[in-house]
Amino acid sequence: MTTNYSKLCSLILGIEPQIRGAFVYHHNGELLGGGMRDGTKSYLPTDEMTKSVRNTILRWKTRESLYPFLGLGEYSITKYEKVKRITLPLDAHAILVVGMEVEVDHDIVIDKILQLIN
Repeated sequence: MTTNYSKLCSLILGIEPQIRGAFVYHHNGELLGGGMRDGTKSYLPTDEMTKSVRNTILRWKTRESLYPFLGLGEYSITKYEKVKRITLPLDAHAILVVGMEVEVDHDIVIDKILQLIN
Protein backbone atom coordinates (compact mmCIF):
# COMPACT_ATOMS: atom_id res chain seq x y z
CA MET A 1 0.00 0.00 0.00
CA THR A 2 1.34 3.44 -0.94
CA THR A 3 0.57 6.30 1.38
CA ASN A 4 -0.44 9.61 -0.14
CA TYR A 5 1.65 11.82 2.10
CA SER A 6 0.51 15.05 0.45
CA LYS A 7 -3.13 14.18 1.16
CA LEU A 8 -2.27 13.25 4.76
CA CYS A 9 -0.53 16.59 5.27
CA SER A 10 -3.49 18.42 3.75
CA LEU A 11 -5.83 16.65 6.18
CA ILE A 12 -3.55 17.61 9.07
CA LEU A 13 -3.59 21.27 8.02
CA GLY A 14 -7.40 21.04 8.21
CA ILE A 15 -7.34 19.98 11.87
CA GLU A 16 -6.54 23.43 13.24
CA PRO A 17 -6.09 26.80 11.50
CA GLN A 18 -2.99 27.53 13.58
CA ILE A 19 -1.08 24.56 12.23
CA ARG A 20 1.64 26.27 10.20
CA GLY A 21 2.87 23.31 8.18
CA ALA A 22 2.93 19.54 7.89
CA PHE A 23 5.73 17.59 6.21
CA VAL A 24 6.62 13.94 5.66
CA TYR A 25 10.31 13.08 5.29
CA HIS A 26 12.04 9.85 4.36
CA HIS A 27 14.72 8.87 6.86
CA ASN A 28 17.30 9.94 4.24
CA GLY A 29 15.98 13.53 4.51
CA GLU A 30 14.00 13.55 1.26
CA LEU A 31 10.72 15.46 1.41
CA LEU A 32 7.92 13.03 0.53
CA GLY A 33 4.96 15.39 0.84
CA GLY A 34 3.42 18.36 2.57
CA GLY A 35 4.31 21.98 3.00
CA MET A 36 3.43 25.23 4.70
CA ARG A 37 -0.13 26.52 5.04
CA ASP A 38 -0.92 29.04 2.28
CA GLY A 39 0.18 32.50 3.33
CA THR A 40 2.49 31.21 6.08
CA LYS A 41 6.25 31.75 5.90
CA SER A 42 8.75 29.47 7.57
CA TYR A 43 10.80 30.96 10.38
CA LEU A 44 13.80 28.95 9.13
CA PRO A 45 15.86 29.77 6.04
CA THR A 46 16.10 26.84 3.61
CA ASP A 47 19.59 25.75 4.72
CA GLU A 48 18.56 25.80 8.38
CA MET A 49 15.41 23.81 7.53
CA THR A 50 17.60 21.14 5.93
CA LYS A 51 19.83 20.97 9.04
CA SER A 52 16.77 20.85 11.30
CA VAL A 53 15.24 17.96 9.36
CA ARG A 54 18.50 15.99 9.46
CA ASN A 55 18.76 16.55 13.22
CA THR A 56 15.11 15.57 13.73
CA ILE A 57 15.64 12.31 11.84
CA LEU A 58 18.83 11.58 13.78
CA ARG A 59 17.13 12.22 17.14
CA TRP A 60 14.22 9.98 16.19
CA LYS A 61 16.55 7.18 15.12
CA THR A 62 18.50 7.39 18.40
CA ARG A 63 15.29 6.89 20.35
CA GLU A 64 14.89 3.49 18.71
CA SER A 65 17.51 2.06 21.09
CA LEU A 66 15.04 2.67 23.93
CA TYR A 67 12.17 0.75 22.30
CA PRO A 68 13.07 -2.62 23.90
CA PHE A 69 12.79 -0.98 27.31
CA LEU A 70 10.06 1.65 26.89
CA GLY A 71 8.08 0.48 23.87
CA LEU A 72 7.68 2.20 20.51
CA GLY A 73 7.82 5.98 20.40
CA GLU A 74 4.50 7.57 19.46
CA TYR A 75 5.52 11.22 19.11
CA SER A 76 7.88 13.90 20.30
CA ILE A 77 7.08 17.57 20.91
CA THR A 78 9.39 20.57 21.12
CA LYS A 79 8.25 24.03 22.11
CA TYR A 80 10.28 26.98 20.91
CA GLU A 81 9.47 30.63 21.61
CA LYS A 82 7.83 31.03 18.19
CA VAL A 83 6.51 27.59 17.32
CA LYS A 84 5.70 24.10 18.60
CA ARG A 85 6.87 21.13 16.56
CA ILE A 86 5.53 17.60 16.78
CA THR A 87 7.40 14.65 15.25
CA LEU A 88 5.66 11.32 14.70
CA PRO A 89 6.90 8.13 13.03
CA LEU A 90 4.72 6.99 10.13
CA ASP A 91 6.49 3.76 9.23
CA ALA A 92 10.00 2.30 9.19
CA HIS A 93 11.17 4.88 6.65
CA ALA A 94 9.14 8.07 7.14
CA ILE A 95 8.45 10.67 9.81
CA LEU A 96 5.82 13.37 10.04
CA VAL A 97 6.80 16.85 11.25
CA VAL A 98 4.02 19.30 12.16
CA GLY A 99 4.61 22.92 13.14
CA MET A 100 2.00 25.04 14.90
CA GLU A 101 1.60 28.28 16.78
CA VAL A 102 2.63 28.09 20.45
CA GLU A 103 -0.83 28.82 21.85
CA VAL A 104 -2.42 25.78 20.19
CA ASP A 105 -3.58 22.98 22.51
CA HIS A 106 -1.13 20.41 21.19
CA ASP A 107 -2.81 17.49 22.99
CA ILE A 108 -5.94 17.94 20.88
CA VAL A 109 -3.89 18.24 17.69
CA ILE A 110 -1.81 15.15 18.54
CA ASP A 111 -4.93 13.08 19.28
CA LYS A 112 -6.46 14.07 15.93
CA ILE A 113 -3.24 13.32 14.04
CA LEU A 114 -2.97 9.90 15.71
CA GLN A 115 -6.56 9.17 14.64
CA LEU A 116 -5.60 10.00 11.04
CA ILE A 117 -2.46 7.88 10.91
CA ASN A 118 -3.62 4.84 12.91
